[in-house]
Amino acid sequence: MSRTMLWVGLAVGIFGGSIQGQETAYPSEPISPAGYHQHLGVAPLFHRRPAPAYPDCPPIAPGTPGTPIDPSMPPPVNPPDLGGLTTPFATGTEGGGLQGRSFNESFDGDFGGVFYCRNVIAGSILVRQQIGTRQEVRIIPIGDGQTRRVVVTVPVFGNVPVPNVREALVPVPGRYSGITITDNDSPRPTDRLYFNYGYYDGIGSQMNPGIGNITQNRPMIGFEKTFLDGNASVGMRLPFIQLNGPPGASADSVGDLSILTKYAFVNDPNGNVASTGLIVTVPTAPRGGLLCDGTPIPHSVLFQPWAGFVQVFDRAYVQGITALIVPTDPRDITVFANSLGVGYWLYRADGDRMLTGIIPVAEVHVRTPLNHRDPNGVVFLQDQVNLTGGLHLRFPRATLGGAICVPTIAPRPWNVEAIANFTYRF
Repeated sequence: MSRTMLWVGLAVGIFGGSIQGQETAYPSEPISPAGYHQHLGVAPLFHRRPAPAYPDCPPIAPGTPGTPIDPSMPPPVNPPDLGGLTTPFATGTEGGGLQGRSFNESFDGDFGGVFYCRNVIAGSILVRQQIGTRQEVRIIPIGDGQTRRVVVTVPVFGNVPVPNVREALVPVPGRYSGITITDNDSPRPTDRLYFNYGYYDGIGSQMNPGIGNITQNRPMIGFEKTFLDGNASVGMRLPFIQLNGPPGASADSVGDLSILTKYAFVNDPNGNVASTGLIVTVPTAPRGGLLCDGTPIPHSVLFQPWAGFVQVFDRAYVQGITALIVPTDPRDITVFANSLGVGYWLYRADGDRMLTGIIPVAEVHVRTPLNHRDPNGVVFLQDQVNLTGGLHLRFPRATLGGAICVPTIAPRPWNVEAIANFTYRF
């Protein structure tokens, strides 16, 4: 009989608890357990003496035993609606929370380097010169009507192709290549590994007519790791350059190593970011030879302070970066760089889908040299306004993107650039 009563009491208790969870109004006065069951319309199984009142102890909320009600506390706030944007790849931060969601794609970039005057071989020219000798027999008069036969050596001349050595403004592998904050990067600190590839066609063709086509392949690898609860990051990147062109301009080289830092002093849950940082590029690439005046090609340490922002508008975003590239050697170029990019989530899905986003992007990059603006100098960079457009495909932990960049101001630094990038977030 006691066991039966125990099971009945347990069932009544569960039933009473479920009714309690559905109740939306509670009495304002503290009530005893018996009175509480009467309030719910359920008869108590056991009648106990009312609990003693403690004037210093606040009332207990029904359904949350042991949790006092604090009238000064605001009601709970639901998290903002992110429109289906999720973060299946988010990792824990030092503060115990999750990293901020990725609301924007990285810039695709545009910069191909600066130009140095070098002696290059632009094909060959025909020069008439001695190519050998031959023997000739000549009859020489010696007087009184007599002659003498003489064998003489005669030079032979012909048109000989010789290298056409010309001065030309060409990039040097490892100099100013893959260094900007807009090379597959953004103002947002992110945990990631990335690969970027750029192909440049017709480099310097408008500055060096008759030199021939110069192309550049630039694969680049890098990583970035956040700290300070995702508000700061540090990273490294290393380009690999294959410069193809006439002798004197072509070379393969590992580029200069860049060390990147970021700090976001604004990094709100809606995705808006305001950040700053510094890139230091160290001269790890091989020496580049001589300039056309016979002096060594400068190879500076580059300091690049920058500041940027990201502003999110539901499915769209705008991001911008301003940077100053300062070399340690005054013979190198000081560059003032400004970039603005926009993107739109044409398609966006939860992280359990194979494809979580399709984002078309557009960018404009303005590069302003603050010295060495004379194209007749041995180091040169022209004013540039370069337009980049592309498409990014977002996956739960990765992004695959492609873009095309076209310069708009003559003399154009190159004809067209093709860009591909891959980013893996961890």
